[in-house]
Amino acid sequence: MNDSVDKRIKAAINHPDFVKKVAEEIRLPFLIFDKEGTFQTESGGATAYIDKIEPSYENKRFSGFTVYPKMFLKNPPVLQAINNDFQFASAKRVNTIDWNYRIPEFKGFVFQDTGTYDEKPAVLFKLEIIR
Repeated sequence: MNDSVDKRIKAAINHPDFVKKVAEEIRLPFLIFDKEGTFQTESGGATAYIDKIEPSYENKRFSGFTVYPKMFLKNPPVLQAINNDFQFASAKRVNTIDWNYRIPEFKGFVFQDTGTYDEKPAVLFKLEIIR
């Protein structure tokens, strides 16, 4: 009797539909967007949480993003650069709902690549919403 129950449980938890449902529940919703704040792709219904993302500038220099959630988020979404070297300081609340992510100004120098591209590479970012 126990073997029969164990086999049915194993069959149920290994079924692709069940695995997919569990993966969707535990995966954080996320957005992939570009330097202009244009959404490129989303997963887990992230657009239900985020209204828009706007780039911010200081002295005509790109300095980060302001994220406008559709609702109050207790914790800031996690922002990371995907295919570039941007580093972000800790998120700060702009008001009760919105979050600002600033790129700290680098004090020093980095040797620049002197090569050129036939087309500029995409600059993409990932924003994960902590529920």
